[in-house]
Amino acid sequence: MEPFREFVCVVVKLDLGLKWPNDIYAYGASKLGGSIFNTQVDATVAIVNIGVGFNLNNSKPTLCLNDVITQYNNKHATTLPLLSYEKTFALIFNKLEELYDRVQCEGIEVLQQEYYRHWLHQDAEISMIGSEGESLQGTIIGIDEYGFLLVKKQPSGDTVSVHPDGNSFDMMQGLIVPKFN
Repeated sequence: MEPFREFVCVVVKLDLGLKWPNDIYAYGASKLGGSIFNTQVDATVAIVNIGVGFNLNNSKPTLCLNDVITQYNNKHATTLPLLSYEKTFALIFNKLEELYDRVQCEGIEVLQQEYYRHWLHQDAEISMIGSEGESLQGTIIGIDEYGFLLVKKQPSGDTVSVHPDGNSFDMMQGLIVPKFN
């Protein structure tokens, strides 16, 4: 099997996940990169601009994707090739194109299922700081129809949507805090 195809087949086994709304993590603890999407909709046309940043080779001060591949190879006695920038962005944008085509044919649920398969938050217990500064407890239950984080507040059971523009999510502490400018 050619190395690039072998990597594509095994990439799902790498311990990578998505932190809401747009960060990419290894082992649930080390940020490798992220994406940003800007959408403009005009009647029948949607224009989407996508930006992707990824730590491919810089091992310090954190972790990079090629470190994750090396660790995977050491643990599983495999020989996955390290990635070049060209291969990495080819993988990313080919996957985005595939997802776009699938969404066009099968609906947005396909993208949602793919996102949930890799995200790090399902049923996570979190603390939130309310608008009055009070501490609130909740459980992450999903993403709403607009892409915002759905949280079930405890003990009331009320569901609230958390917007990324007005909040910061500290995944390691399980804390959602309002952003103040």
